[in-house]
Amino acid sequence: MTPRAIAITLIWVGALVLLGLLLHRFTRGAWSLEDEDIPTITLRQKLLAGLALAAACGGIGLFVWSWQHGLG
Repeated sequence: MTPRAIAITLIWVGALVLLGLLLHRFTRGAWSLEDEDIPTITLRQKLLAGLALAAACGGIGLFVWSWQHGLG
């Protein structure tokens, strides 16, 4: 697999995990900040969001690096 393909995969994985987390929060009732019974964000959800953002940012960095060096 080329570095560019790995980068695109990381970006997609990060985006899909964040989308899944958002949908999970919506199904639990986190529709707006005006509601009174908003579910709290658990530590697991924070870690998952952080890892997804790190994967997406790492993918973007790898994509830019591979573009500058003419790889893949």
